[in-house]
Amino acid sequence: MRTYLVTGGAGFIGSNYIHYMFRKYGDTIRIINVDCLTYAGNLENLEKTARLDIVEDWVADNCKQVKSTSSDSSKSGSNSTGSTGSTENTK
Repeated sequence: MRTYLVTGGAGFIGSNYIHYMFRKYGDTIRIINVDCLTYAGNLENLEKTARLDIVEDWVADNCKQVKSTSSDSSKSGSNSTGSTGSTENTK
């Protein structure tokens, strides 16, 4: 059984994507949905099923920026010293 991770799956677009995936693959998949349930997230958009795990969390709190090994620093988010910038939590 394949497992998919969806972020923002309780919102309009994310919930429709989850419904689409279950219609297309049926019982052959499992989905883990991570959503912070702000103004756009609504659990009523999702049907309860054993193949869907819902984690209420803010994804940005658990992410770390990783310095790119690419020679083009404009794509990696690095500043001129080569260190990565920090993100601010806006919960």
